[in-house]
Amino acid sequence: MLRAQVLLLATLASISCTPRQAPFAHRDPTFETQPAPDAAVPPAPDDSVFADVITSPQPPASMEGLAGKVMQLCDESDAALAEVALKLAHRLQQGGAIPDTAEIAYEIRAAGAPYVWPRAWSLSGGGIDDASATKRAAAWLGGIAKLGTRRCGAARVRGESEALVLLLSDVVADLSPLASRARTGQWLSFSAKLLVPATDAKLVLLGPRGAPKPVPTQFDRGIARARFAASEPGPWTAQLLADLDVGPRPVAEAMFFADVAPPAAYAPHPAPGELSDASTDPEAQLLRMVNAARMSERISPLSRSKDLDAIAQAHASAMHEKKVLAHDLGAGGLAARIQTAGLHFTGYGENIARAQSPARAHRVIWASPSHRSNVVDPRYTQIGIGVVEAAGTLWVCEVFATQR
Repeated sequence: MLRAQVLLLATLASISCTPRQAPFAHRDPTFETQPAPDAAVPPAPDDSVFADVITSPQPPASMEGLAGKVMQLCDESDAALAEVALKLAHRLQQGGAIPDTAEIAYEIRAAGAPYVWPRAWSLSGGGIDDASATKRAAAWLGGIAKLGTRRCGAARVRGESEALVLLLSDVVADLSPLASRARTGQWLSFSAKLLVPATDAKLVLLGPRGAPKPVPTQFDRGIARARFAASEPGPWTAQLLADLDVGPRPVAEAMFFADVAPPAAYAPHPAPGELSDASTDPEAQLLRMVNAARMSERISPLSRSKDLDAIAQAHASAMHEKKVLAHDLGAGGLAARIQTAGLHFTGYGENIARAQSPARAHRVIWASPSHRSNVVDPRYTQIGIGVVEAAGTLWVCEVFATQR
């Protein structure tokens, strides 16, 4: 029996804004290895290998057979995504499950790619029919709104059972080579080219601890450039945010390690305050987790606002209805929605996410530099939370504000 699975990798975006009269400045914080019939299943790649350089695009993957047919449904093939798809296919073929968002993101970084907003689709079991699988993959892709260049990696492995995985990312920015290892205090140069129109782009840096730090960024003719240095040993994340037609969103992300070796394999790191409590509603769980995370940084908790709840819930409902994760779905961004509601704040920000549980949404928000910026901003005093739950998926909107 074939088992189809669509992995909804938690995806997210954030914005942090301030009206002009505000006392603080504006800040904008997702190959076929089909052997010959008598060949052995290829070995899974070594999980301990972390790429020396993060860059995109990666060389096209060489694909034949069913994976090649599936890949033709995308704009481009990508070797890094194919490498991760192969790992996932091996896991499924051996009876495992596709891992959660954080592990997928780590594997993509370890493969040397800066891609965000990934999605995965799979078939596993016995006797995968090429024509049927291709048709089902096409139907899945057809239901996903496209932004940028659709790059994919696919893998099929065979044994006593079979597994087919298609992993995709709609790429909005390509990153020039960036070393994944550095010394503390060593200056690194970041350069990324936007593939879609953008009005601005900014880099945010997240170190081993503490709040994210904005990096002075030059944005000219679609290219974002910045220089930065790690101030202490440990793992660091550099995330580029761009102002697109759909609002601000992360478009490229790189991990690098200052004076420490990359981990031998992925290790989960729960976010501060992370909990799983089915006895309370998702909104209450997210509120508790956000405030616990703030308290871990010695920042005052937020009070919940009914007015902000209404804005957040309306936007979560709109994202679910349109099946699009964005700050602007045609009716304006957060500033316009606040103005329409007749509210006035000196500062405001928004995190949006799509995940399988409140805990996963909170973890991926905390791991993202731009999102964590909103969570730990000491200037915010209120929060509104909206959640729509459908078919095992949560559409989440968190609205932060500072009262006049």
